[in-house]
Amino acid sequence: MNEEVLNQSENTQYESTLKVTETMKVDLLSAAKWARFLCIVGCIGIGIMLIVALCMMVFGAVASKMLDTVMPLGPAMGMLYIVMAALYIYPILKGFQFANGAKAACLTNDQYQLARGFAGLNSLLRFMGILTIVVLSIYVIILVFAMLFAAIGIAAMN
Repeated sequence: MNEEVLNQSENTQYESTLKVTETMKVDLLSAAKWARFLCIVGCIGIGIMLIVALCMMVFGAVASKMLDTVMPLGPAMGMLYIVMAALYIYPILKGFQFANGAKAACLTNDQYQLARGFAGLNSLLRFMGILTIVVLSIYVIILVFAMLFAAIGIAAMN
């Protein structure tokens, strides 16, 4: 009995008067194909980032020992690449969720799959928006400090 109530509430949750026309399905399938392509390229990019990070860490550590530098820059840059690769995993997964949900919805007329796909797209865009705000904020902070240090440098020259 509980399963019937659960199934009814799931079905009524996705019922609406919104209609998806055949033209919309074609566009949605095209968007899903492009999303899948971009996600595959993103996965390849993550792999390349991890390989570059590993090379930077190994060769940077060796170079810093050979040059007797105090701060090994290679390992630090390698860790930065690993963090960037880790940040990129979530949007890739959400992009695949959109692509798979949209394709399944168009092929089977399944409202639940369409909702799942759009939920993935919503999460992807929200993550990218927040990441953009964070990066722009970091740029502003760097710019302010650069101008501050330039002003201090100019003042020290006079």
